[in-house]
Amino acid sequence: MDLKIAGIKANLQAYQVAWQVNALFDMQLGMNIDWQIEVKDKGISDHLHFFQAFEDVELNWHLVQNRGTAGSLFNSKPPFDYFLICTGDDMYGYFERAMEAIKTSNRIDGIYQFQFSMIKASQHFYNNLQKSKQFSEFLHV
Repeated sequence: MDLKIAGIKANLQAYQVAWQVNALFDMQLGMNIDWQIEVKDKGISDHLHFFQAFEDVELNWHLVQNRGTAGSLFNSKPPFDYFLICTGDDMYGYFERAMEAIKTSNRIDGIYQFQFSMIKASQHFYNNLQKSKQFSEFLHV
C-alpha cells in the first residue's frame, strides 16, 4: 500500500480544518469513526477522523486530529495538530496538488509532508495507518 502523509498546523477545530481542505481541494471529507489508541495509565484516547474515497482512482483520504481525549497519536517536532493521509496509488499527483492548495489558505498555518518511515513501528499511530485500508472498507459510515 502506498501511503503519503503530511502534518498540518492549524489553530482551528477539526471540522473547520476539514471544511478548509474540502473547499481548497474540492474534497468531501466527512466525519467517520474515531481512531483510538490506548494511553498508558490514561485509558483509551479518541481522535477525530474524517474520510473520503476517490473511487475512480482508488485513493483514500484521511484527516486525523493528533491530540485526542487522553493523548497524542504522534509526538513530532514541530507538534502537528492534524494529519492528512492519502493511501493508494497516487499516479496523478493528487497528494502534492492537495498540499499546494492547502498552502494557499490563510487559516491553516502550514502543511508539511514527511516520510512514513519516521513513525516508529512501536507507536499506535503506525498501527492505525497500517489498518487504514480496513477503515475505508469496513468502518466507514
